[in-house]
Amino acid sequence: MKKKEINSIDKFKKSLQTNYGIQAFDYIIDEQYDLIYLQFPKEDEEEIEFEYEHLEKYIEDLDSIKFHNCFNKVTTNHITQRCIKLSDNYNFYTLLNLGLLYKQVSENISIHLISNPILIGIASAHFGEYNDYHTPCSSHFAVEILYSDKKQRLSDADEEKLIKIFMFELSNSHKISFEFSTYKISKSLEIESIRKDILESSDFIYNIPLEDYNYGMDLFINSNQRLSSDLKFLSYYKIFEYFGPVKAKIKAFDSMRLKLNSSDAQSPSADYISSIFELAKNYDKSIRDDELIKSLINSSFDLVDIYDSIPLKIRNKLKVTELRYNSKQETKDRIINELGDILYRTRNSIVHAKSNFDDRGFYCDINDLEQLNEFMHKACYSTIKWYNDLPKHLKINVAQ
Repeated sequence: MKKKEINSIDKFKKSLQTNYGIQAFDYIIDEQYDLIYLQFPKEDEEEIEFEYEHLEKYIEDLDSIKFHNCFNKVTTNHITQRCIKLSDNYNFYTLLNLGLLYKQVSENISIHLISNPILIGIASAHFGEYNDYHTPCSSHFAVEILYSDKKQRLSDADEEKLIKIFMFELSNSHKISFEFSTYKISKSLEIESIRKDILESSDFIYNIPLEDYNYGMDLFINSNQRLSSDLKFLSYYKIFEYFGPVKAKIKAFDSMRLKLNSSDAQSPSADYISSIFELAKNYDKSIRDDELIKSLINSSFDLVDIYDSIPLKIRNKLKVTELRYNSKQETKDRIINELGDILYRTRNSIVHAKSNFDDRGFYCDINDLEQLNEFMHKACYSTIKWYNDLPKHLKINVAQ
């Protein structure tokens, strides 16, 4: 390692000790492999390994470091790190080493997930938010946003949207759920439980642009938390409930537009006016709870493509175990109607107490909910993408 680099690391150490009160910070240089091992307080068994080129950006930006009052975020001129918790991460390091947790957003901005976040470690050590079981650096994960030009920095709100958009894609490809965390020690914190990881998927679609943010992404991320199968189903169903009124309004507005473009509109008869009331009644019917999501099925997502992910018991009830693109339209219409009813009754079987739940009609058995959630996962992801693909004049606002 060059003398200039060694001097730079030593200056970094002295600055942390003098300017930020981290007296216990030190480092070791492995000259054989050109590696630097950072030693944060209480990290006796967890020396943090870096190559100089990876450490350099933190050294160069140290003078501009800013600690935010939320105990979640640390920034410099060119870097933002935010503490997060991941639902499951036993494959985290495999995915990290394969470069599957990184996205180049634009020429000047990139985003990725990291372990051992140095800026978070500095903040944690500076404020004394660490102990034997909650070490400053190695006990945290973070989202890191890098800017090649500080003039290109996003606002706080836009940074948060970017993080949620990125996590939305990871939620689909790797079924990773996340929530913003903190490096501040909870008063009730005991020995931190060992995180388990069940990152099942390995295909993150890197060749597509990140979607524009919409609130459905928040709902989707929440649905991929470590939840019981019944709560997970309700979380996915909430996405249908969120976008259902959009589809219903689009259909109603289109029907009304055609009606108003009719030549009869110039001198409306009683029958013509009655037909407008009929359209309004149909719209009112379409936004009833038991009808709401039917309009989404096979219009906001490809039902044929994901039909085989529906539990076999439900497909048997629908009397079609394998749906094809050349299946009769009347068969598809029947399936859409009956599947919508089954999903609605399944939702009611979960949210209503057994004493007041009407168990007449078919609904998904609790033992099949995990499989049904596979279908819901795929359908909800496509529905969110469907909304983003709508032309602006059809993106009807939905109250959150």
